[in-house]
Amino acid sequence: MSNSANKFLPEDDTEASSPVKPERNLLAAVLARAICDAFGTAHCERHVVRSARQWLFGKITPKRPFSFAWVALHLDLDPLSLQESLRQYEGNPEAIQERLSLLR
Repeated sequence: MSNSANKFLPEDDTEASSPVKPERNLLAAVLARAICDAFGTAHCERHVVRSARQWLFGKITPKRPFSFAWVALHLDLDPLSLQESLRQYEGNPEAIQERLSLLR
């Protein structure tokens, strides 16, 4: 391989063996943003709240990349259990505010 191609490879294997994966962090951020948009107290346009809730509570499609279920499964979460937990917060918005502060 030429030297120019090598500049894109990690110098050692620490990235490959690291327990923290940037892809996992990205998926966690996507999920956290959707939860904040759906339940947060910050002023969001209605279509943002609606879109977030549709994504969170829509049909479970685990094979569709970046669907709620796909993201949850890649984060080692059960999508149905997570949906059920989030539905409980719809009736008790104060309870989720404390938990949302942990995501920020």
